[in-house]
Parts: sequence; C-alpha cells; structure tokens
Amino acid sequence: MANTFSIGERKIGEGYPCFVIAEISGNHHQRFEEAEKLLRAAKNAGADAVKLQTYTADTITLNSDKEYFFVIVREL
Repeated sequence: MANTFSIGERKIGEGYPCFVIAEISGNHHQRFEEAEKLLRAAKNAGADAVKLQTYTADTITLNSDKEYFFVIVREL
C-alpha cells in the first residue's frame, strides 16, 4: 500500500502526478508587481505551488570586518 496525502484536492504519492513547487525565492526584490509576474510565470509553466521568501539580505548576514569573513582570491 502506497503512502499518500492530500494538498487541497490533490493526492500526493506513488501513482499520482508529480507536485511541482516553483522557487521564487527573493527574486521579487520586495516589489509586489515583480512577485506577481513571477507567480504568473510559475502558473503558466504548470507549477502547482510556489515558495517565496520575504527577507532582505541585510537581515540574514553579519556586518563584520573580521578577516575570516573575507573571501581571499589566490592564483592557482
């Protein structure tokens, strides 16, 4: 017996079509109009759901001048 569950009316599990989740991430740049365009594109591409993020980079990064936070480019 296959394990299944439902999202709304959609059955998820073996023997059912793949449930596609589009990744919009933060690509909307906090602009509603841009998010709407991406949502419509995901729908037109056949996505069943979308995942978005509403953070801004400054809320998840550290402002540090410590040497170990810097990327050092060396020649090969």
